[in-house]
Amino acid sequence: MIKVKICGITNLEDALACSNEGADALGFIFSKKSPRYINEKEAAKVISGLDPYITKVGVFLDEEKEKVFEIANMLSLDILQFHGKEIPSYCSAFAPKFKIVKVFFPEDAPFKVKVPRYKIDAAMFDIKYEQKSKGKNTLDKNILKEISALIKEGSRVIISGGLNVKNISQITRLKPYAVDVSSGLEKFVGKKDIELVREFIKKVKNASSK
Repeated sequence: MIKVKICGITNLEDALACSNEGADALGFIFSKKSPRYINEKEAAKVISGLDPYITKVGVFLDEEKEKVFEIANMLSLDILQFHGKEIPSYCSAFAPKFKIVKVFFPEDAPFKVKVPRYKIDAAMFDIKYEQKSKGKNTLDKNILKEISALIKEGSRVIISGGLNVKNISQITRLKPYAVDVSSGLEKFVGKKDIELVREFIKKVKNASSK
């Protein structure tokens, strides 16, 4: 069953709605560079009201180790997602207390060379924010082909990058471990459209059962 992580959660209403619709994990972005940034105090308010079985993911971008540990421990996060230039030893410093997801970008290809250098629980593939702001939102066919090869070899792969209800079927055919979505399910920045959330999760779960 392909898992669904909904990222960029900024409020309890959205968090509960996403959880009720069947999201497996919720992502909280602790980088001020993101328009979906949430501070620790606000995240604590949201997390305190969550279903105890929902997976809580903290998203960090080239943050100091001490700050990551502080936030992760304070909020009892389950997974740490590193979205910057973090090196293998940096990521390993947080294991085994936390599960680790490292994000890779098209410029990191060939992935079969770079990904194995990291001792992580899953590899995510995304487009950098700077490129998204210029209109480059999705992974191209050649990159998806490389990712597909990793999946077939048994790697735990998470696919992100401009996903929405219109293009998710193309991704579910690859049978990744999980998909990660944020802006594609929003009414506006930081606010989810629950109808889109419902449709997206339904499409992923239906594809998983085939």
